[in-house]
Amino acid sequence: MRTFPIVITTIMTWALWAENANEKHTRVTASAKELKLLLTDEEGKPVNEARVRVVLRNSKTGSSAEINPTSDVRGLVRCKADPYFFIRDVYVGISDAELRIGRATYNINLSQQDYIDYQQTNQTLNLTLPYVQKPIPLKTRYVGLSHRRLNYPKDAVPDPRLPNLAVTEVGYDAEILEPMEPFGRGKHLDFYIRVQSEFRGYKDDWTKGGAINRFNRGIGPMEEGQAIYGDWTHTVTLRFPNPGDGVMVSPHFWPYCKLNIPHQAPAQGYQAEVSITEQQDQLPHRDDLATYRNFLHNHGFFLRVRTQMDKNQNVISAHYAKLISPSLGGFFKENFGFAFFYNPTPNDRNLEYDGKNNLLWQELFPHKKEMQGDLRYDVQMR
Repeated sequence: MRTFPIVITTIMTWALWAENANEKHTRVTASAKELKLLLTDEEGKPVNEARVRVVLRNSKTGSSAEINPTSDVRGLVRCKADPYFFIRDVYVGISDAELRIGRATYNINLSQQDYIDYQQTNQTLNLTLPYVQKPIPLKTRYVGLSHRRLNYPKDAVPDPRLPNLAVTEVGYDAEILEPMEPFGRGKHLDFYIRVQSEFRGYKDDWTKGGAINRFNRGIGPMEEGQAIYGDWTHTVTLRFPNPGDGVMVSPHFWPYCKLNIPHQAPAQGYQAEVSITEQQDQLPHRDDLATYRNFLHNHGFFLRVRTQMDKNQNVISAHYAKLISPSLGGFFKENFGFAFFYNPTPNDRNLEYDGKNNLLWQELFPHKKEMQGDLRYDVQMR
């Protein structure tokens, strides 16, 4: 009985937040809106006469409309919506003239569900529209590791390898994209991935009460209540034990198009260890182009492995790879996954995947037609 008022208060807190958000949303709904896009290519040059398709939706009538603005010489596009209309989707591609001469881009796709902030009447987004350059076959795979951040109530004993909320560290063979034993079939250790989740406490007595109430009702262990109601810091670390090998966080990440990070791995700048961190709390949030790199799933890494150096420590041979969008998935954050791309040609830093020739699939299944859409061997990101 003592926990009942706490639960009610928690519900009231969320209801108050929802009421304030709804009030702001109502004001914005009745206003005219403008979305400005500043388009540049991968080299930072303005994209002129880009083709833009904007889908609008009327929140009163449910009707839809469409406008088709183009970018000017500065790469600027103005997308306007009348009162009660929202910009639901935006699609950006290159001009018809460039299409006629055979050029192509990794087109931009924005929606009201992600990077268009429907709580603002005016906003400006700086966007990169990367051109297709030289796609090549790569070894590629979606790698998922169920590292069991928590043990479930039905587990008789804790996992002896991965106890509750332990630091998880697994070695990887980059060439065959497999974890080292006992997690996979890897034979050559190229790098480690470490995942660490740190419980920072509860935001207030209400969220703490929610976890306690859940535990008192016998729904699950207290650790699960912490995972649901608590604030956490998740850290992913890549560590490279071999001399000359290393990693760097991509300075660019484009979450709105198929090419997430630049085409080519840099020649220099690799470090033996790099970490990225995400703070997760109980306040609702959505990805925003001003803050989207605060989240693990909006990152990419460039990797250099199997490095050979001369007596002066100059690199004479190496293999290059990229790792896209590390993320912690699942309600209790029990899964860790990322897309991995490996160039098997020494000293070739091109990592632009052609999407049609998966070299790893060909090695593992030489007599089978490649299965598009199988996440273990074909991924949508490039």
